[in-house]
Amino acid sequence: MRHLPETIAFFTDARAWGGAEVYLMQLLASVRAAGVRPRVFCADRRDVDAWVEELERLGYPVERYRPTKEFNPLGYFIARRLLKGFELVHINKTHPRNCLPAVVAARLSGAKVVVATEHLALSPDSHFPMGRQIITFLVRCTNRLLDRTIAVSELSRDMLISNYHVPPERIVAIRNGMDVERFDEDIDAAAVRAELGLSSNHRVALLIGRFAARKGHNYAMRAMRLAAARVPDLRMIFAGDGELEGELRAEAAELGISDRVFFVGFRRDIPRLLAASDVLLLPSEDECLPLVILEAMSSRRPVIATDVGGISEAVDDGRTGILVSPRDVEGLADAMVDVLGDRERASAMGIEGRRKVEEEFSLEACAAAVFDVYEELLPEKGRA
Repeated sequence: MRHLPETIAFFTDARAWGGAEVYLMQLLASVRAAGVRPRVFCADRRDVDAWVEELERLGYPVERYRPTKEFNPLGYFIARRLLKGFELVHINKTHPRNCLPAVVAARLSGAKVVVATEHLALSPDSHFPMGRQIITFLVRCTNRLLDRTIAVSELSRDMLISNYHVPPERIVAIRNGMDVERFDEDIDAAAVRAELGLSSNHRVALLIGRFAARKGHNYAMRAMRLAAARVPDLRMIFAGDGELEGELRAEAAELGISDRVFFVGFRRDIPRLLAASDVLLLPSEDECLPLVILEAMSSRRPVIATDVGGISEAVDDGRTGILVSPRDVEGLADAMVDVLGDRERASAMGIEGRRKVEEEFSLEACAAAVFDVYEELLPEKGRA
């Protein structure tokens, strides 16, 4: 029997519908199943309208607030008004520098326990003199107000300790979990391909992610150009949106591969896209433990990804996929040729990937570990 509060506040400064938001949706479902009423507080940004609509459709109460810059004092007063009266506040951070006023507000508004999940761990960039040092200092100071920081992989835990001096005893690695049953639906892959303008003969690489520089779409296209000479039927799907879409379309035209790259926009039907694809591509320059990899493995699809962050904790090089170095266009192309040129090997990788997710990345284990953090801290704070 879990001893949890009747209500938990979940605060997020979401800027898109991505892995951090899927993580929170899954956690909300687990919290509700445990008999707790979750309350979600989300920034009022157009880019997350669809995500909020989905939350509300699922029956989660969502209150939206006016977004501010990370270090704007107004953010503190907004968050304090929203979080006052909650015993436990869980902050879902898409970057270490996000939600800093909310952390302070939660601590000073009377919450017994304040927890944060960190989805990235790299030190911040800044164009201002001493900007990185100042931001890092502020993040370090704010993190000390948290009762516990949850890192989504072992490597990201180490990076947060190194980059932001998070006290080791106050940070725990709880690896992302995945609801594999979402990917067991009987999907007509041929029909999905037909919708996208693809045939059954095409060898399809799928890249899911917001069009941001760190996601490496440009490296994927350059690798595609090289790999297409050896895999003539190779096609690539870009699922996502973002400010770089125009630049990427122009680059595809410049590379002469516009007829091979399909921009399908933001999509909610990820299981259908994966069913219609042969391999997931993730050429990011930095990640922690992206959920999209676990989604692909749950769909029995091999993964080609850069060896950054905690990706190697999920992708066993040569067994569930292939790992390459960041920005290695030739290595990325060779990996696509290797996987797409051997259907039996690709199938074996997909089967092994599904097995690994079931054994090591279950949603139930992830939620149980988060609940353990809650229960460990609540009695301590109550006694204090």
